Amino acid sequence: MGRQAKLAERIIFASRASKVAKFSRFGIAVSALLTFVVFAISYYGEVVGNFTFRVDKRDYQAGISLYKDPNDPIFSPRLNAEKVTNADGMTQFCGTEYSYYDIGDPVCIPSDAEVSSVNGANNGESYLAYTFYLANQGIRVVDLQATATLVSATRGAEESIRLRLIVNDVGTTYARVQSQKGENPGEPEPGTTPWFGEYEILNINFAAFEPDEAVKITVMVWYEGEDPDHNNDIIGGGVKMEMLFNITYIYGDDEVPTTT
Repeated sequence: MGRQAKLAERIIFASRASKVAKFSRFGIAVSALLTFVVFAISYYGEVVGNFTFRVDKRDYQAGISLYKDPNDPIFSPRLNAEKVTNADGMTQFCGTEYSYYDIGDPVCIPSDAEVSSVNGANNGESYLAYTFYLANQGIRVVDLQATATLVSATRGAEESIRLRLIVNDVGTTYARVQSQKGENPGEPEPGTTPWFGEYEILNINFAAFEPDEAVKITVMVWYEGEDPDHNNDIIGGGVKMEMLFNITYIYGDDEVPTTT
């Protein structure tokens, strides 16, 4: 069977998703109704944005803050990623056995270096990318915890969402474990780290965070088109997420911090 015939058997989620969606047993043809889907994750609190990053008020008063521009830092307890209005499926599997597409195809997510090269928002047409800095402007060494949480989801959109966290140039992709539609239900999605809990996407620690220290963080979010759960069932659905930073321990003057 030729490549075009194979593609015709795929469930079409959106214009770009038609390139990356898994094979469909039902052989649904391309439909105009499936050529455009709004991300539908735009409003959080009183600001427009589909991903919010924040520091608790108490911890902000203790000196933990966020900023976008290292050349002109404006410290804040809260940042908001800009809205993505047409989140068609993309894939991290270009050039691998999991995808037909080679690195560089428009459906491929960009490299970590490209995504994190711009401070603040660096969205693509179908993915969210945001780079910011976590800083300790206080006078104490502290341990910090970072948690990313699924605030809400509709139509099962969370099953095919991917969140990639890049901390000081080291990236990890998080996804829910495979559903019953996957080849190995209950097992991690290929190339990903499973969510920390049902709604908690990740939970990481920054040990012995020194005064005047800063960490560069990039978050990227997309719908994985090669995930079997990325199909016509999630049309009109979406997710809303937030990332929270909080102090878990404050070192005293006579304590020696350890990073182990």
